[in-house]
Amino acid sequence: MRSEWEGTSASRGLALGRARVVYSANLEIETELLAHGAVPNEVKRFEAALNVARSELQGLRDRLSGALARDLAEIIEAHAMILDDPDFTDGVVALIRSENLHATAALKRQRDLLAAEFDAIENPYLRARRDDVDHVVQRVFAALQRGGAEPERKAGAGGEILICETVAPADLAQLQEQGLLGIVATASSPYSHTAILARSFRMPMVCGVKGALNLIHDGDLVLMDGDRGQIIVQPDAIDLTRFRAHQRELDKTQKRRAREKASEARTKDGFLIHLHANAEDTESIALGRRLGASSVGLFRTEFLFMRRRELPSEDEQFRAYRDAVIAMGGLPVTLRTLDLGADKALGGPLEIAHEENPALGLRGIRFSLARREVFATQMRAMLRASAFGPVRILMPMVSSIDEVRSARELYEECMADLRTTRTPVADDVPLGIMIEVPAAVLISSELARVADFFAVGSNDLAQYVLAADRNNAAVVNHYDPLHPAFIRMLYLVLDNARQAKCPISVCGEIAGDPRYTALLIALGLTDFSMHPNAIADVRDALAELNRKTLRAKLAKFLHASDRETLRQLLDS
Repeated sequence: MRSEWEGTSASRGLALGRARVVYSANLEIETELLAHGAVPNEVKRFEAALNVARSELQGLRDRLSGALARDLAEIIEAHAMILDDPDFTDGVVALIRSENLHATAALKRQRDLLAAEFDAIENPYLRARRDDVDHVVQRVFAALQRGGAEPERKAGAGGEILICETVAPADLAQLQEQGLLGIVATASSPYSHTAILARSFRMPMVCGVKGALNLIHDGDLVLMDGDRGQIIVQPDAIDLTRFRAHQRELDKTQKRRAREKASEARTKDGFLIHLHANAEDTESIALGRRLGASSVGLFRTEFLFMRRRELPSEDEQFRAYRDAVIAMGGLPVTLRTLDLGADKALGGPLEIAHEENPALGLRGIRFSLARREVFATQMRAMLRASAFGPVRILMPMVSSIDEVRSARELYEECMADLRTTRTPVADDVPLGIMIEVPAAVLISSELARVADFFAVGSNDLAQYVLAADRNNAAVVNHYDPLHPAFIRMLYLVLDNARQAKCPISVCGEIAGDPRYTALLIALGLTDFSMHPNAIADVRDALAELNRKTLRAKLAKFLHASDRETLRQLLDS
């Protein structure tokens, strides 16, 4: 019988497939106690399962490549660290030995103890580590159930829609390779790393579908509408007709895009809009060029520092930045300096000491200025790369003029030193800042006098304005870019930049989401920076919009008192 549920759209698109229901932490515990003589073998059984879990993670590292490997490196590393953490492993072994517990029972007990500790943490970034523990426990538990053996190579997820509480980004990457069609998550956020990855895969995802795990069964036919946040189980003829129509339209769009040469992005009334690509390697730069990106609006540099025992040298960094510049073929490349701290700590030689509230701690430019020698090395490498094409340098998490002045002093020192040694550098390398905290918005007119350009990091800005962690499912309804306070904050910085004639772009998730394109045009934005896969969708959305009409509605957007009014304005 047909049934229908509503959730929250996390990644757009329609998908029709068989349900694969996965219950998190569904552990079948061996409750009877061990005979005393069986304890040593049970410890060995647990240690064998740990080794299998480690091997699986290493295998995942080996299978991933390119940008995806870098996106997931930190997550995989976090899981590997838990597998080697004495608080986790020794705790399980101690329970086996002291209470004669089976490994499954000891593992469940230790998981519950750690989960309670994480739940008691007030900081949302640290509290979110509980998800990592759960994912690791499930991996070890699966190995225990297999007797410590390697997993069987079963049929992939082709033709299936995953019904789950949540799914780790690393696991999603595997499932996508196997042909998974979509994700229905009962406890996840549209702004989680998993949702962002789903959007980059163009895989439909719907979050917050209450009761789905209880009412949907393995093998049920499921039609999911990622545009509307809707799930239909056992769809009827009308539903299937709509799905087939969607498929035909999608096929037409793909064929049209294949025929068309990447062109300028213009609104319906002919206004030119610049679409830039976010990138982290030459592969994503090449994709952005094929799709018509005007430049690289944000090149992430953190991947050079991941999973290393020592810092990358100036020459190593220079080669990476130079290759990015060359790959863009004369179009500008904006290199972002290290963006570390909070949920972006990388470990190794750049490990940040424990902070009670890392989201408000040593982040971005604060970290770079605190590690001046690291900052200088990176700055020199970036300036050297400018000899091979137009480069801009972008600094994250700026909140004061003093930070910009200090960074510019170092910039001038590095530039003077390179010129003294006759190292080739460009005559002009603009130095810009990311607007990601409310303080920067409120002093943006002053910041525009000391910075050469702005880039709004809308993900972090929304998070700080709304006091809601975008990765925390418990506050997902509070993290919504379509909030009057965030919209007014965004307009303030756009307007201040316009008055100061300071170039400005927006490079968060909303820049690449066609649902927000009309709003950003109304606010006056002309430069969007996004994942390369989103460029074609945003270009198509722009072609249907009249900029003059939208700009005339600016006052209505700014005076909207609630989210529903804003949604109605966008729908109209």
